[in-house]
Amino acid sequence: MALAKLAARDGTTDISIESYAYAYKDADNIHDAAWHRNWVGFHAPEHRITFDGIMLDSLLVAHYIPVFESFVAGNTREVEFEPTEPYVCLTLTRRDGGGDEVNVRGHLEHPLGDETEALDFEFETSVLRVEQFLQGLREIASEFPVREVD
Repeated sequence: MALAKLAARDGTTDISIESYAYAYKDADNIHDAAWHRNWVGFHAPEHRITFDGIMLDSLLVAHYIPVFESFVAGNTREVEFEPTEPYVCLTLTRRDGGGDEVNVRGHLEHPLGDETEALDFEFETSVLRVEQFLQGLREIASEFPVREVD
C-alpha cells in the first residue's frame, strides 16, 4: 500500500491518503481504470477521523507530482491539492518566501453515519514534510500507474 502523509512540524496533526487498490478492476476505459480505493486519515488533538472512499486516480497523481516538485524547489509560493471534492482540499503556502515555513489550510468532508461532516483546519509544517508527502505521491504513482485498457 502506498501512503502520502503530510504532518505538522510539531507532529500533533497529520493528514494521510493511502491508495490500496484500483477501484474498478474491470474498467473498460482509461478514466475509470485510473481510480483508486483510498483510506483517508486526519489526526489532530481534537479529531481522529478515518474513512474509506474512491478519491485519487492515477492521472491526478501524475498531475500533482510536478506541482509539488515545483513547490518544494521554491519555484511556486502556493499550491492547492484538490484530488476530488468533497473529500479533501489542501492549500500550502510558503510563509517566508524561499524559507522552510509552510502554512497548511485544509477542508475535509467525511461520512458520519448517514450525514457528512465538514471540518476546516490549519497547521504549520516544513518543506521537508511537504517533500515527504511528495515522495508518498510518487510511491502511489509507482504502485498504481495509469492502466492500459483493451
